[in-house]
Amino acid sequence: MEIYNIKCHCGKIRAEFRREKNQPLTLWDCNCSDCCMRRNIHFMIPASDFLGVKTNNYEDETILYQWGTKTAVRRFCRTCGILPWYIPRSNPDGYGITYHCVDWGDDGPPEVTTRTYDGENWEKSHAETGIAKETLKN
Repeated sequence: MEIYNIKCHCGKIRAEFRREKNQPLTLWDCNCSDCCMRRNIHFMIPASDFLGVKTNNYEDETILYQWGTKTAVRRFCRTCGILPWYIPRSNPDGYGITYHCVDWGDDGPPEVTTRTYDGENWEKSHAETGIAKETLKN
């Protein structure tokens, strides 16, 4: 397992996660009202692979935004407005990591496949895509 750093644009909000270095990665391009407006391309990790926030006063440095079912937990940086990671409605047992907020190191990012998640038809897409399986540990 390799450890990777995640950060917002200004660098105030930081965390680490782990994953197998050369394992292919599935990116999700969602068209829900939030992801679509932000052009959020993200991938899922199990909660146990999220190694924690590396920001002092994390709650003071971020703004919590929730709506609808309030299952998703999004904390945006107060300074630059970027959302490096969040707890998604589709995978409340894990984290959604914003792909372009990851420092992939000298070797660069892993091989990726981008899939579409139809957030406008959430229940149907959740059942058909198998996204929930992405945060289960093997």
